[in-house]
Amino acid sequence: MLVFIHVIVIVTSAIIFGHLLERLGQPNIIGELLGGIVVGPVALLISSVLFKGHPLLEYWDPSLIEEQITILIDIGMVMVMLIAGLGTELEELVASSRYSLLTALGGVVLPFLLGYYTGKLFHYETMTSLFLGASLSITAVAVSAKSLYDLNLLRTRVGTTIMGAAVIDDIIGILILSVLLNIIEHAELPSIPNLTLIFSKSLAFLLISGAIGLRVVPKILKRLHLTKEFKLGSILLIVLAYAVAARFSGLHEIIGAFVAGLILRKTLTHTEIEELVTWGLGFFGPLFFGWIGFVVRLHPLLNIFCYVVIAVACIGKIAGCSITGMISGLTRREALSVGVGMNGRGAVELVLAGVGLEYGVITKDLFSIIVVMAFITTILTPIGLKMTAKRKKR
Repeated sequence: MLVFIHVIVIVTSAIIFGHLLERLGQPNIIGELLGGIVVGPVALLISSVLFKGHPLLEYWDPSLIEEQITILIDIGMVMVMLIAGLGTELEELVASSRYSLLTALGGVVLPFLLGYYTGKLFHYETMTSLFLGASLSITAVAVSAKSLYDLNLLRTRVGTTIMGAAVIDDIIGILILSVLLNIIEHAELPSIPNLTLIFSKSLAFLLISGAIGLRVVPKILKRLHLTKEFKLGSILLIVLAYAVAARFSGLHEIIGAFVAGLILRKTLTHTEIEELVTWGLGFFGPLFFGWIGFVVRLHPLLNIFCYVVIAVACIGKIAGCSITGMISGLTRREALSVGVGMNGRGAVELVLAGVGLEYGVITKDLFSIIVVMAFITTILTPIGLKMTAKRKKR
């Protein structure tokens, strides 16, 4: 029952604040994040002062229900990425690949190096510094997708470049994690064949799933003559199947959901897409982004190193993506918008930091700082995009 109470409170607060911020002319995602903060760390802080020592306070600790609510959070991420895929034209995404590849590389290399040397500057060990650099280098695809959706930028050159770069970013993140784990477990770099296999599996998933989806999925949905209810169920099963296939190939589930959305856009009617968007962003979106705000803890803000990490994360990602974006052919304004749009964290990088915590390479305090960094960059992403991007379709 406890998990239901948390879900009700988080979703309600996220919807209320999301609607309020939208009325004030701000992206909906900011309100959903703030809604989670209000009923999470802020409510816990006020309650601990007013009702210090009360046994009910321990039930508001996210760690108590994290295992039970994780499946809902994962589905929330999947739904957000499905909607992002439904709002993106595959042809436009492919056309922007010449911008995406170089942008992704710049957006990983620079923050990784800055994070590593920042860790060394503050006297962290080499492995800890490597994990810190890796945690700063990976973009949260779901955050970028929702921000672009809220601002109606998914089908612009900025939007397709960000989404393409974010997918490549995820592949690079898997490779970085594999390298770091191999160093921890075997005290050596992984072999070239091993890295090639990891990359090949990811690339094979993208190519095979795309080819099968464009040829087979439309035929299946058309020939079955399903009722409205069964068609919705079939669509969700396809999305989950793509998410599972992505995980088996070494990628995050949300990449599979994004690919499924790209494919289903070719088959579904406008009305069916609108129904999926309403259903997904009406419940799972507020739950996912509200949960991000709910789990944030405020004590890292008392540590000066937290502000250094946030600054390094923003400078590294925005500068890295902007510079390589301009080199690839984007205008200065577009490149800056792409850098800002790639700045959010909150998914793969937290998984990576969690692995470091599990192996004892990252301390609990440093992990908390990384979580706060992920939240702050998530908040800054839609705000920055609104300020820098031209709100018109290509």
